[in-house]
Amino acid sequence: MRYRSRRLALGALITGFVLGLGGTAFAAETASSDIVIITEGDIIDDDLYATGLRVLIEGVVDGDLVAFAAEEVVISGEVTGSVFAIAPKVIVEGTIGESLRVSGRELQVTGHVGKDAVAAVVSAGFGPDSDVTGDVLAWALELNAGGRIGGDLEGTQRRVGLEGDVGGDVNITAGMLTITGPLSVEGDLDYRSAAEASGLDQATVGGAVVQQTPVPPNIRIRALGLLTRVLVVLGLTAASLLLAWGWPQRTAAAGDKAAMRPFRAYGRGALIMVTPLFLAGLAGSVVVLAPASASLPLLAIFVPLVVVTAGIILALCLVAGVPAVLAVGRSVPGERALFGAVAVGSSLAAVLWMVPLVGWVVPLVILPWGLGAWILSLNEARKRSA
Repeated sequence: MRYRSRRLALGALITGFVLGLGGTAFAAETASSDIVIITEGDIIDDDLYATGLRVLIEGVVDGDLVAFAAEEVVISGEVTGSVFAIAPKVIVEGTIGESLRVSGRELQVTGHVGKDAVAAVVSAGFGPDSDVTGDVLAWALELNAGGRIGGDLEGTQRRVGLEGDVGGDVNITAGMLTITGPLSVEGDLDYRSAAEASGLDQATVGGAVVQQTPVPPNIRIRALGLLTRVLVVLGLTAASLLLAWGWPQRTAAAGDKAAMRPFRAYGRGALIMVTPLFLAGLAGSVVVLAPASASLPLLAIFVPLVVVTAGIILALCLVAGVPAVLAVGRSVPGERALFGAVAVGSSLAAVLWMVPLVGWVVPLVILPWGLGAWILSLNEARKRSA
């Protein structure tokens, strides 16, 4: 009974942390509806917030459009304000008076955008008849830009096909840049790529053509990454020592399981760690195979489940590796008590984690190994008490 007060204090800390995660996860609400259609000839004299399987704008929205769709958002009519759309596919065939903001899998623009266009998608296409008055900023795996861009073209892409007119500068980072047709750039053509662009003989550039090689993260980003790792190591070490202080006998027993049955413990822990990935894959498969009308309700069920499961796994990661680092610390020659073994094991794991290229292996080994040891230890304790 002498460790009871320690366990109560430790339990209060863990309960507060888990309740904080739970409050964040369940704070959101989900709403769904059927297909939203603004037919040709209809006029919406206000902003429109549309959520459905498909959002089809064939008429006029005299204001902004905020749309979320499980399948696609198609604008063949007119939106006098800005468009904010999240959907697997967004198609702009009509007119947008102001800005376009898109996130999804695919963007196709063949119409007019009155100001700038910003997209974070897998594939982005601006057809030969497209007209964007302002800048185009795109993060995409593949970008095919034709038509007219009144301002600058910027962003990061893996593959870029470029033609048409650009009224400002082209400043992109691309794996491969290909000039697919006649291209006119009034400003500079500045691209960062390891490979030289092809088809440059079809380009007319008012400024300079500059190729820059990709650069590694600067020293500030590296320093920030190193500082983050150091803080994570200190936090996990403190959590390990706190757990050993509040639950010494159970920690020692779990460390014994990690040392005696490392492969069995790792297998058990790995199965638990991949649960969020398994649920996410199952959710994706079910949504793809299910009818379109059922996709939104299924997402409303699976997304919170995946988020909560990932949150629980993240919380367990704070203490999951304790038995593993304890086993590592005990394997080092020399006599040391529970706290000393935990400190030594944590220090060795931290040093290995700092090694470039191989450091990422450390959490993939330590966390499942330790979590499985906890499971084996608790199962054995349950059998003894039965």
